Amino acid sequence: MVSYGEFREVAGEAPDTGPQRPRTPRRPGCPFCLIVCGRAPATVLREWPETIAIRPHHGGVTAGHVLVIPRVHVADVAEDPVVSAATMLRAAELAAEAGDCNVITSRGPAATQTVRHLHLHLVPRAEGDGLLLPWTAVRPAGA
Repeated sequence: MVSYGEFREVAGEAPDTGPQRPRTPRRPGCPFCLIVCGRAPATVLREWPETIAIRPHHGGVTAGHVLVIPRVHVADVAEDPVVSAATMLRAAELAAEAGDCNVITSRGPAATQTVRHLHLHLVPRAEGDGLLLPWTAVRPAGA
């Protein structure tokens, strides 16, 4: 049994990804599914057969902030490793164009996931931009 914070290595064996849930092409009420099927507005920046890149609804946390989302409904990065890998591939292509950036996804509410549809944030960064990551401790003034 693997407990919180531990990862298991199994030499020479394929990783056990557990049972795969059947993919749902779209989930009713999912804001990203509505965008993918053209029933909700979004600024689409790039399209691929399996994913799209959009501008966040409220503009993002930095100029150039992009969300990369799969066209099929996958709740999070662990639900379907194949879809997650394809989505990361497209985010990596965009990161190569962006320069310094964070590529971030979250899994579950405790990890700050607010929309239960896999999405990767590509956040361009600049030296001294002041943007803190969720796990970055705020330094006291004068520290």
